[in-house]
Amino acid sequence: MNTRTQLLESIRPEVKVKTDSSSELEIFQSKTLRPILKFQNELLLAVFSKHLEENKIQFKTLRDDKQEEIIHTDLKKDLSLKNELRGLIAGHFTLDEFSFYVRNKTQINKRILELIIKRITDQKEKL
Repeated sequence: MNTRTQLLESIRPEVKVKTDSSSELEIFQSKTLRPILKFQNELLLAVFSKHLEENKIQFKTLRDDKQEEIIHTDLKKDLSLKNELRGLIAGHFTLDEFSFYVRNKTQINKRILELIIKRITDQKEKL
């Protein structure tokens, strides 16, 4: 039987990124965060869509610049939404990755948020 680590790593999609001469945080972002975000993409979009619905935001009727403003503002200021989305990512960490995350939590949380904002902004037509 596979261990949790093996199972988690086996379901992650491959994301090709050069990690030559990268810092530990950049390597973590490339080898851990990006594949998890790609794997969780549909769920991230669904959670943000539900957030828009619950807050009665008529997202599709807004201009592109206003849509992007809402994505940035809501993801940066809504603590509950931020924590929910971070949890969707952190729940897919192996124990070693979680240990690294705990040691670098502030920096990694910023990276997670930036990647989520970019991912949702790039796919806003799906909301």
